[in-house]
Amino acid sequence: MVDSCATRPSERLRWPHAERDRVVHLVRQHMFGYQPSWSDTAVRRFIAKVGRDALDDLFRLREADNIGSGSEPSAGHLDVLRSRVAAELAANVVLDRHGLAVDGDDLMAELGLAPGPGLGRILDRLLEAVIADPRRNRRDALLKLARSMAAERAS
Repeated sequence: MVDSCATRPSERLRWPHAERDRVVHLVRQHMFGYQPSWSDTAVRRFIAKVGRDALDDLFRLREADNIGSGSEPSAGHLDVLRSRVAAELAANVVLDRHGLAVDGDDLMAELGLAPGPGLGRILDRLLEAVIADPRRNRRDALLKLARSMAAERAS
């Protein structure tokens, strides 16, 4: 039997699952170690990991954590990161599969790939390639890259 004191406060308070999941996500992400030397790719990976919709809340949580630790709200170059994130978002960079110039249907039709986890892994690798270099988000370039990935998987 589990002691009721050992349950999570969000469970005892009967928070909606979506709210609980959001809080857990923010708490897990808030201890990032930003350095001004991060590349633009690293900033895009950070945004993709955190999620666009959680960025403002994450920055507010980090500011509160900084204050609670006796630091300035923007400690850890938080203002610099916030500016860099804003610049990437203003550039409309692709941060998830939905923004790719191809989708699973394209890969199945053009390359004869079957639906399933393998297709998902190729899409994830295409996304990573586009996060690393947004200029690669062209249908022809992604199909060529996916072709080489599929051939690599087959061998």
